[in-house]
Amino acid sequence: VPKRAMTMGTGTSLAVLAVLLVLPVFVKNFIVFQMTMVMIYGLAVLALNILTGGSGQFSLGQSAFYALGAYTSAVLMEHVNMNYELTLPVAGLVSFAAGYLFGKPALRLSGIYLALATFALATAMPQLLKLHFLEHWTGGVQGLVVTKPDAPFGLPIGQDMWLYYFTLAITLAIYVGSVN
Repeated sequence: VPKRAMTMGTGTSLAVLAVLLVLPVFVKNFIVFQMTMVMIYGLAVLALNILTGGSGQFSLGQSAFYALGAYTSAVLMEHVNMNYELTLPVAGLVSFAAGYLFGKPALRLSGIYLALATFALATAMPQLLKLHFLEHWTGGVQGLVVTKPDAPFGLPIGQDMWLYYFTLAITLAIYVGSVN
């Protein structure tokens, strides 16, 4: 896929970025939270686009690695008291390792067989995360409730707005990296 087909023009990109930077100031916290969730799910779709659009692989198991990374961050934040910013690289490494361990034998599969294997992983992952011996860490069927972090350095913005701008920075970095 040509880079030009995946990107907007410079002027359009700057206009969209300006709107994304200013909009949270004028909307309620719930809308800011919803916009943050859209960017988080957009990251998952961007990764799926790289996999299916860039490499031509057909994977239905992307959500399993997404869930594994999310639970890794949540467990590190809640049980290990690790700073949320530091959990992202660790979650990425855990998801990468799991993807490698699953992908190594899946290299022999293609087409519908690869799709079925990845679908099986996506279907099994929620049940695996609820297993009795993991329940203390993952919260079992109740899941984990992670408290929102405060803005660093005493910045005078709310938690939702801080998470929005933090997620926007991560999203922009990953988008630029994936396009290039």
